[in-house]
Amino acid sequence: MRWSLPLRCVVLSMFATLAMAQNVTVPASLAGVEGGGGTNVPFGSSQACRYQVVYDAEELPWTGPRLITGLLLRADNNTPNTAVPAKGFLDISVLVSTTTKNSATASATFADNYGVDATWVINHQPLQLPAQPPWPAGPRPANIPLVFQLPWAYGLTPATTGMPAPRNLLIEIHIHYQPNGLYRIDNLGSCVSPFSTFGQLGPACTVPGSPPIALTSDSSMLAGSSYGWHIANAPPSMPFMIALNTTNVGGLLGNPAWPLPYPMFDPANPSLPSPALVPLQWPAPDCWLNIDPVILLGGLTDSAGNGTVYGALPAGRQYVGAAFYSQALVFAPTANPLRFVTSLGRSSTICGPLGVARIYAAYNGATNPPPPPPISGTLQLGVGLVFDVM
Repeated sequence: MRWSLPLRCVVLSMFATLAMAQNVTVPASLAGVEGGGGTNVPFGSSQACRYQVVYDAEELPWTGPRLITGLLLRADNNTPNTAVPAKGFLDISVLVSTTTKNSATASATFADNYGVDATWVINHQPLQLPAQPPWPAGPRPANIPLVFQLPWAYGLTPATTGMPAPRNLLIEIHIHYQPNGLYRIDNLGSCVSPFSTFGQLGPACTVPGSPPIALTSDSSMLAGSSYGWHIANAPPSMPFMIALNTTNVGGLLGNPAWPLPYPMFDPANPSLPSPALVPLQWPAPDCWLNIDPVILLGGLTDSAGNGTVYGALPAGRQYVGAAFYSQALVFAPTANPLRFVTSLGRSSTICGPLGVARIYAAYNGATNPPPPPPISGTLQLGVGLVFDVM
């Protein structure tokens, strides 16, 4: 087919624009964040391996068309300040495709997940996995290059009313041969929840002779899962509560006249309760309510003054990115007239599960002739490699 000059100019201009796009991370929420689930699949053995990952379109950091010229993988850094030796050479091929399958409908049969644009962009290319120096906490640089032998365009759906949006993304890495040796890559086996502390806590809000109440929580916060909050430095065998809300702003009991954080004492006279807490009769000097409690989860500390409670998080990907704000309130008979002490507030953000699924199968590829590759493998939801797009 012969293209007219204006059409050729439009197409060339479009590809030039796509080519100028900056490197971005897939899944988008892991830009600058360690995946939390490093894995030796597919690079951590001496076996050949067929490895495929489906990414829901919602996990991609772009919308509309994008020209992709390669992938940059990240080595795992779940054990910071640890060096990783190089491994090579491997013989790999890479296929990319859009697909109507998503993480929930992906098939364990590799070919079932292909779209009509499935393309082998790397064909039997030697690859050395580079040595990684000790690295502080956080993700390593994306420095394992899989440079395509020909560019591939994602989402060239015409921008016409009624046409379907770009589909989900499929990446398949086929390792035909690799030498023995471990090499872990960053992976979505779990996710690390961002957290922070907030609010006020005075030096007198403690059990005499003990440090302040410490509130921590589980590292991985997944929608639809059971999630734990933990306290330490509390009196032994005493009841405690974890107060929860989805915000840490506003006023106590919804009253703007009692803004958060709110004192559990009268700042003008710490021997008296604050106006909102007059019904409690007694003050808790230097203690503050850093959130307006909406949910209270109760527990009992152990003989060492530690305690844990669990709560069920709402299910659904729409909650990824939502924050929960918490604070501990502990019964402490010797601490103050109110007999309660509090902690600083702690926020935790739901980090997953993300819309990702992987399918993989290892096999002995060292025979001569090599066996045909497997047509199906193990399917796992919420698991897949983290990479930057070139």
